[in-house]
Amino acid sequence: MLRGSLFLAGLAVAFSSCGDPRPVGTEMIVMPATASNDPALETSRPVLVFEDTLVSFGVVSEGHVFTHTFSFVNKGPGTALIADVSTTCGCTVPKTWPREPLAPGDRGEVEVSFNTHEKSGDQDKVISVVGNTEPGVIRLHLVGTVVSPDGL
Repeated sequence: MLRGSLFLAGLAVAFSSCGDPRPVGTEMIVMPATASNDPALETSRPVLVFEDTLVSFGVVSEGHVFTHTFSFVNKGPGTALIADVSTTCGCTVPKTWPREPLAPGDRGEVEVSFNTHEKSGDQDKVISVVGNTEPGVIRLHLVGTVVSPDGL
């Protein structure tokens, strides 16, 4: 627990020391294990609203690389910070996402690519966006069907 707190504090210092005009402060760090169950003490967390959270790439042949950009807006009430974007396997790669704090009303994009090499059948690739947001993890999906060259 202490190591996690130190990591998050170091992350905040690293982001704030890069000359970014929007400093990252400890008030942006959400630690559910230490959060109060008293709603009166809770602070509101920003909400990222994605234009789409599920995208179909249809039917493609194996070996195709599908790239998609998920667009979103920070609906507030506070500044949002995306800590990480991860996937469930190495075939799906998050390419870009905002690394700087996003004020309410700011827009952003998460670009991912899915390489269908040695994949076949129905696919549902999950991309997890982790931040100081509500909810803390937003799951995006790339779905479709990959057909192997031999048609099996």
